[in-house]
Amino acid sequence: MNDIPKRALFVEAVPFDEDSAWSKLHKLAEMLEIDPASGAMTIRNGKSSLTLRRDGRITVQGVSIAQSAERHISLDAATIDLN
Repeated sequence: MNDIPKRALFVEAVPFDEDSAWSKLHKLAEMLEIDPASGAMTIRNGKSSLTLRRDGRITVQGVSIAQSAERHISLDAATIDLN
């Protein structure tokens, strides 16, 4: 998916309006990284990142991470480490 030949030529050929779907998709593509060796997909935005791995591991990193729920948040794991 990352092997678009002559990516710059493709981008120049598509007219971008700041609010167009193509413009938004292009901005998202700039934040996306895929490691071909591991298959890990990372979305980066400033100091935050979200990494999804093939084996099911997910890593969320940021300066501050907030969770909220209307009802409840449940954690189900063999081990839960708190600090």
